[in-house]
Amino acid sequence: MASPNFQIVTRGMPARPDEWLRARDATQSELPQLSDADRHSARIRHMTDEQYARHLMLRASARKREAEEAEKLGNAIVEILQRLGGEFQLTGIGKRGFEPGWHAFIEFRPHGAAEKFFDVPLPTEDFSDEQNVELLNAADIDQIRGYLVSKLGIEGAGAVAS
Repeated sequence: MASPNFQIVTRGMPARPDEWLRARDATQSELPQLSDADRHSARIRHMTDEQYARHLMLRASARKREAEEAEKLGNAIVEILQRLGGEFQLTGIGKRGFEPGWHAFIEFRPHGAAEKFFDVPLPTEDFSDEQNVELLNAADIDQIRGYLVSKLGIEGAGAVAS
């Protein structure tokens, strides 16, 4: 897959339950080898080498998943923005702290010059116990298109975007 032409920023945590279970149940041979610096970090954190290796495995798994999610979602957004005439450009996609979901960083560039910047929150996950939180399905390009058109304030884009 080609490298995306937008920046991706992931936080690498929190991990999902299946990632925790995979790291917890990994055999010794599946765990990453620790460097001297890793062993030092483990001692500072009052962790055994094995616990720290499981932590590194968990963190790597979460970062990899988030990078793949961001690239997939970002590529879908790029495709949507191109169908909208190309005046909007995705410059980055990322996560902020422990906020759930992604943020799309989009510039409005009529005639090639950047005029306006949008930070569009993309609620793709929720950590609260609220019952009626509406989440975006990252695989549903029509839902994302409608959401972006609404957030960017694009009039009459439904026909153009289809």
